[in-house]
Amino acid sequence: MANESFDVVIVGGGMGGLNLAALLTNAGKRVVVLEKAGRDQLGGRASSGKIGGAAIDNGIKGLILAGSQDEIFRRIGKSMPENVCRWTNSGEVHMHGKWRKIDEMVRGSIAEFAKIYMSTATEWSYDEIERLDDISVEQFVTERTQNPDVIDFFRYLGWLFGGTLSIPHDYSAGMLFYSVKKQFDTLGEFPSKSYWVKGGSGAIAGPLIEAIQERGGEIRSNASVSRIVIENGRVKGVEVEQGQRRVPTELLDTQFIEAPVVVSAVAIWDIFSILSEDDLSPWYADRLRHLHRKTLNDLTLTFGHDDPTLWDHSGPRWVQKGPVTGRPWCASSLEYSDDAKEYQATFWIQTGWWEKPDIFQIREASHKAALNKIFDDWEGDIRELFPGIVEKAHWRLRSFGPATLIETPGNVGRTLIDIKAEGVDGLYLIGERTSAAKVMGVYGAAQVALVASDMIMERLEKGA
Repeated sequence: MANESFDVVIVGGGMGGLNLAALLTNAGKRVVVLEKAGRDQLGGRASSGKIGGAAIDNGIKGLILAGSQDEIFRRIGKSMPENVCRWTNSGEVHMHGKWRKIDEMVRGSIAEFAKIYMSTATEWSYDEIERLDDISVEQFVTERTQNPDVIDFFRYLGWLFGGTLSIPHDYSAGMLFYSVKKQFDTLGEFPSKSYWVKGGSGAIAGPLIEAIQERGGEIRSNASVSRIVIENGRVKGVEVEQGQRRVPTELLDTQFIEAPVVVSAVAIWDIFSILSEDDLSPWYADRLRHLHRKTLNDLTLTFGHDDPTLWDHSGPRWVQKGPVTGRPWCASSLEYSDDAKEYQATFWIQTGWWEKPDIFQIREASHKAALNKIFDDWEGDIRELFPGIVEKAHWRLRSFGPATLIETPGNVGRTLIDIKAEGVDGLYLIGERTSAAKVMGVYGAAQVALVASDMIMERLEKGA
């Protein structure tokens, strides 16, 4: 017997879950969002913290201006948060031991650059671009030119769109050109600007939370789902743990919440914490297991400053190979403080699922040692390339966590899972880059939420 019932239960209060809940409640559906963490962590990996008067993002986060998050805000009658970015993506890249201006690289090879970059993004259809999903950017470009400036430019794009992959030229060409084309179609120009939310990326969640509550939806924090209940291939609802453990080994009682539709909005690497593989077809469970550890992990190093002369604020910086780490990484300055004189110098490296430190083994001593070594060596890179940033900082923050599923050939597009779970009626999976998400991050979460909302509304209206 159910203690409560809703039209839709959404497990996970990250950006995917909040976006979807806002859309469904706006359409008049009874929705509850269950988030295992505290209320201050709504937004998931897009949530923000504070150091003094400065917002601190949970890893590096910038919005891609491609229409999906904007569309959700338009539908629910909310305004997008203010953009605090004062620079464009036309910064500098440190390649082959020296700094080079990105604009100069492009202008010096404009004919070949236009043939590969602009023509592909504007003249190819989305279907044609999707056929590049399993081709690397490096392969796509080197088959068309041997111009070193053009090749280096596309390696830089691999860092920009792929999030500083350990092997940046392994980024999927289909994912890169889909994102570029989508932004061009939305903006009417090629992507050259960034969007950094005033108050940090967590501020995106605020209007969504307001919209959900204004329309009668519920958001319950500190609500840990024990499992999604499935019987005879059909979703029945969820079981939610009740109370707090008095000893670490206590098995808590659960409350059953009934719903004809349950949405898992947790990251795919956490999917088996709420979904039993015994309720799935063996082949489908195996497919989820294959995907659920293929993560791109994000290391972020942030310094607080009030001396503007320490940093060139005209644009971001990309480093091809750090002098100490030997790794590629990116850097930018962000104006996240309430004090106009203060800013952050933020650096990020992303590592692959195949190497140490592995986020899922970080409790092991060898992985903790590997993590600390990267950060220590990285500060050596920064001391050499950006004198004063480390030594004169008022504060420093190191962070490490999973960013997304890695967007290499063979791990994007149709190789990913669909929103509708195979073989389970009423179960939808939106937690991490389904085949409907053509790019990572907040934009991808919004893109999936829009598609999932239409699917769920159709199902509920049919009464299936």
